[in-house]
Amino acid sequence: MNRSRLLALLVAGAGLAGGCGYSTGIRVADRVRSVGVTFFNNKTLERDVERPLQDALTAAIRSLTDVPIADPGGAEVILRGEILEYKRRGGIRSADNQLLETGLYIEAEAGLYDRGSDRALGPQKRAVVWVGFVVDEPNGEPNARDRAIRFVAEELVLELFSALQ
Repeated sequence: MNRSRLLALLVAGAGLAGGCGYSTGIRVADRVRSVGVTFFNNKTLERDVERPLQDALTAAIRSLTDVPIADPGGAEVILRGEILEYKRRGGIRSADNQLLETGLYIEAEAGLYDRGSDRALGPQKRAVVWVGFVVDEPNGEPNARDRAIRFVAEELVLELFSALQ
């Protein structure tokens, strides 16, 4: 088979596959015109978790749903919540009692609210995760923190928005 004919078959196959109706993501834009994400309250003693969580939530909304993100003051729906727990675990120690491996625990709860009436659009959802890391790994704790925050954000977005489908 010559190259031009093979290329034509591949293009036709790709066109047929794209037209099968399969799509990814949570489709709720026909029910929710826009969503605003507020800074979460932080009930923990860990500082500066709110901004990375808000960033992770907006990234998760963009990648997992079809809802446009807007300023919370003008959005139809508001995503708000609080960080309930942020702690480190004791971890694994060597025979000399040196910490070798430890982990982070993050727990957050959130809900979707109608901005005009402040009415909840469903029950609050909670996401929790333990993420371990090796102590002598370069950037071990910051990387674990990023992974944990991203997991919690994605879990909350999936739980909250899939309930609206």
